Amino acid sequence: MTKRCGGFLFFLATIFARPAWPASLSQFAVKETRKDVNGVTLRSASGTMRVELCGDRVVHVVVSPTSEIPSPKVPIVTQPCRANNLGIKADTKNLKLSSPEVAVSIDAATGALTFLSADGKLLLAEPKQGGKAFDVPSIFETKTWQVQQSFLSPPDEAQYGLGQHQEGIFNLRGVPLRLSQANTNISVPFLLSSKGYGVLWNNPSLTDFNSADQPITIEPRTGKGKFTTAAKGTYGFLLTSDNRDQMSLQVSGQHVINLQNMWTPTSASGVADLDANKEYEVIAKGGPGGVQLAIRPPQDTTTFRSEVGQAIDYYFLYGPELNGVISEYRQLTGAAPMFPRWAYGYWQCRERYHSQQEILDTAAEFRRRKIPVDALVQDWQYWGKYGWSAMKFDEEYYPQPKQMLDQLHADDLHMIISVWSRFGENTDVYRRMSAQSLLIPGTPWTDFFNPKAQTAFWLELNQGLFQDGIDAWWMDASEPEFDVLKGKQTFLGNGESVRNAYPLYVSKAIYEGQRSTTNRKRVAILTRSAFAGQQRNAAASWSGDITANWITLRRQISAGLSFSMSGLPYWTTDVGGFFRPEGQYNSETYHELLIRWFQYGTFCPIFRVHGYKSNAEIWNYGPKVEKILTEYDELRYRLLPYIYSAAWGVTNRGETLMRALPLEFSSDQGAREISDQFMFGKALLINPVTQEGGTQRNVYFPMGTNWLDFWTAKRENGGRNIVAEAPLERLPIYVRTGSILPLGPRTESASTRADPIELRIYPGANGDFNLYEDEGDNYDYEQGAYSLIPFHWEQATRMLTIGDRRGSFPGMLEHRTFHAVIVRDGQGIGVSAISRPDATIAYQGKATAVQMLPRQ
Repeated sequence: MTKRCGGFLFFLATIFARPAWPASLSQFAVKETRKDVNGVTLRSASGTMRVELCGDRVVHVVVSPTSEIPSPKVPIVTQPCRANNLGIKADTKNLKLSSPEVAVSIDAATGALTFLSADGKLLLAEPKQGGKAFDVPSIFETKTWQVQQSFLSPPDEAQYGLGQHQEGIFNLRGVPLRLSQANTNISVPFLLSSKGYGVLWNNPSLTDFNSADQPITIEPRTGKGKFTTAAKGTYGFLLTSDNRDQMSLQVSGQHVINLQNMWTPTSASGVADLDANKEYEVIAKGGPGGVQLAIRPPQDTTTFRSEVGQAIDYYFLYGPELNGVISEYRQLTGAAPMFPRWAYGYWQCRERYHSQQEILDTAAEFRRRKIPVDALVQDWQYWGKYGWSAMKFDEEYYPQPKQMLDQLHADDLHMIISVWSRFGENTDVYRRMSAQSLLIPGTPWTDFFNPKAQTAFWLELNQGLFQDGIDAWWMDASEPEFDVLKGKQTFLGNGESVRNAYPLYVSKAIYEGQRSTTNRKRVAILTRSAFAGQQRNAAASWSGDITANWITLRRQISAGLSFSMSGLPYWTTDVGGFFRPEGQYNSETYHELLIRWFQYGTFCPIFRVHGYKSNAEIWNYGPKVEKILTEYDELRYRLLPYIYSAAWGVTNRGETLMRALPLEFSSDQGAREISDQFMFGKALLINPVTQEGGTQRNVYFPMGTNWLDFWTAKRENGGRNIVAEAPLERLPIYVRTGSILPLGPRTESASTRADPIELRIYPGANGDFNLYEDEGDNYDYEQGAYSLIPFHWEQATRMLTIGDRRGSFPGMLEHRTFHAVIVRDGQGIGVSAISRPDATIAYQGKATAVQMLPRQ
């Protein structure tokens, strides 16, 4: 069929036939084509496709089996698409939409989409047939899943993100992964590719990534089964069970999945390289509810399949640098606000503090020992006689909550408190919420999809806790736990349709509620689950109730990096593990694990210790442990000028604080599979030790870079591996040459103004750094109340230039002192403050330059 529209001529014969399997879209006879300033809408008797550009680097695609393009139930994206420079060309084979940076071509014969860079480089493409499908049969959950989208994936591609998962898998290409929310499992439908693009799958229902469709029968009593391969290659496995104890799969004796924890997700993934035409025996174990197992044969495709959806809906985002893709994602879904400055310090958490006096005694002991700390965290059951999550303190144990909080604030300390989204049926808050029909029917859980429920929940929280001075919120079990939305009705419709988005609405209720109450205290939320766009609600996540062992520590590193590569910048773990061994206080074996975990936690975006039935304060583990942990705590606080400035980059430029090597060094193929090293900001390469008894570890230095050892200043060249020394007290840290690293003086709280600041210059390349400062705990920075001081190091002339200060804020230090030192090869400094700077600069806010000549 030939169609003329808006001055361009093209032929389209594509898509849509509903119910053959897969119900791929074919025979799309175009009746109408409409061009507008942002893209095109193609309509036929069998459906509609909308392709539009959002700026220069983002393409939005929606395909519906009806005549309408539906609006999404969950608005992940915060603003409508607007193309800057839309170009449209058409011939008898293709319709092509383009911007100055990216193009999308629609094949006239098949309707398949191909995404290209401006210079014509292939980035992503659908298969010629079967890329789009509706009403797809499934062996899991419901018999048919409503929407599916497939893309081609070349063998040299690596893929990352999709939230935080516990299997330890970093490169997700070819891995079947169930995107669902559970304790220890966070699902965010954003995929990042080594090819320089990202895909945001705009669907909040249960979603299978790379669906596993070939079931393996498992004998219930023995857990055994068999299957026979076809082609040789990498096979993916998806194991499902209930939420208890273990998820384990062996394939011919090889462990492919091995999760051991009191709580597990309901699914787990694994891969194995298998021979062709060979029978393999499997042994699968799960919780008491039994197991279900399916495999995905080798194939060069990437697939998203969702249980519920009115349309295929996704965004394609182009970098080409992966940091650029993350920045585009933040522009699309919302910027991450600044946390209060104190939140970048140390959080002391445990299960649990039992009384007001215990909290005040703990605070006093931190200050007596001069151990830096900014937050104490009150876990559950403070509500006592008032019932589960009553949003008030039991006065028998907390007789004067406001006075307690006033005392903590006077000591430069803050309190974070655990809040649940469900209530005991004997609580007043339950009765009030239930009377207004603001709960998920048949459950004690808040229906946060209802705007009235969001408002009511915050009012309860404000009256019960916030008005007394609580500083931040620990939103526990925000998945919600145990999949309670399944089979229920919510304000937005059936629970299955919004199943993964609940944590987004939990954090929305708190963020918008507190912002509407005051702009003098920044929102800080710690939540056990997350969804796309949640960074805009000032929410950090942690990895749930995990077990204290070495394999779990190793897996947290890849889990956190995957989370950061999903576009959400703030994350942490229970340092030391939540489920800890008996005898933890006197066990040297556990002490080693705790030290290594604490060293790693020092460089997580949020730095927090926690433990079940534990007195987790660091002095309880003996003087040796206390000494080492205190040194790393002090290092965290000395780095606060660097960390807080990096946090401004997160807010202002869509940057990432904890950066996986493939994110930072996108073109280095040697970095693509490295999941146990990362950049903390732009300067520091962090290399956690995760082997019991380990005193060395392998370190890879990315291509095109050079480094200096933080401890010894030994120079290392990029593009190679070394074996780094790592005695128990030392975490291998390297600083990129050309870095300017600001360190503040030793302090016990983040509120102390950093002056003087030590400027460590790591020579070998030119470098820049912008020191960001503001008042620390209000939103005046949104109106420009902040300052930036630019630093530049010129390697050839050995000249340090400090530029004019830009901006100001109340309480700003007008006069600053900078102690500048060049870190010389082999002359390490470590944590200690320098005793002899190369230059001392009295800075008055005006540009100045100092030539850093070699010492005589």
